[in-house]
Amino acid sequence: MPAFPVVLVDDDGEPVVADEPVPLLGRRGEAWKVDGALVSVLLRPEDARHGAWALTVRQEVHPDEFDRTGELLGRLATKAHDRHRAATGEVRLGWIRFCESHRFEPLVVRDGRTVWP
Repeated sequence: MPAFPVVLVDDDGEPVVADEPVPLLGRRGEAWKVDGALVSVLLRPEDARHGAWALTVRQEVHPDEFDRTGELLGRLATKAHDRHRAATGEVRLGWIRFCESHRFEPLVVRDGRTVWP
């Protein structure tokens, strides 16, 4: 289980380290850097025997979160449908762009690792 350390101040005014898990890719509301809305929706089909789960995410990911987010995307890629898998084996999960850019790049997992553009 990953640790999510944060520094807090206790009742005596002393700094203490606590574990505060935060869901990755789970923010909702107004985007700060890229304008628009932050959303994260996971849908399960009504008849789970005949359909795949669907995940739609629009988030702002800080570079400090790339490692943990990349690990999550790598795990999700193992569950991706074959239509998302290229002949080379890489899994195309969607698109990404940095807040300073207007150009979108493919978001790819190759050999279990997220390839950040």
